[in-house]
Amino acid sequence: MVKNILVAVDGSKPSIDASHFAMGLAEQMSAQLTFLFVIETPQVIPVGPLSGYVTTSSARSQEDVKKAEALVEQIAKERPGLKVSTRVELGEPVDVICEVAKTLGADLVVVGARGHNAAQRFLLGSVSDRVVHHAPCPVLVVRR
Repeated sequence: MVKNILVAVDGSKPSIDASHFAMGLAEQMSAQLTFLFVIETPQVIPVGPLSGYVTTSSARSQEDVKKAEALVEQIAKERPGLKVSTRVELGEPVDVICEVAKTLGADLVVVGARGHNAAQRFLLGSVSDRVVHHAPCPVLVVRR
């Protein structure tokens, strides 16, 4: 029986679709929902023999956190009858999603599929694919 559902959202259309699908499941199963937004922290990559480096993205600000909090709160308010909590975490998305699922004792993780082609998946990796392989519970990938 599914009683605790973790939904990973990032503001993309696939993640919003996944959140709506999860809300429908939660209604049918009287399950607790947790919406999780992971703000990816920049990775620092050393370059050359000297002390040079590059980062994969710009540093995150408090405004990024506030936007993420506003998004998960907005999604949570869409169906007021559900038991919902929200979280915003910093880190590598796959690691954080899997760790939060473990910590919460989630029965199911729901993620959206971005629809990358084979080359994009090879170069960029797929968060949903990696969550499927590393999560401590079943994972539902919503594709629309």
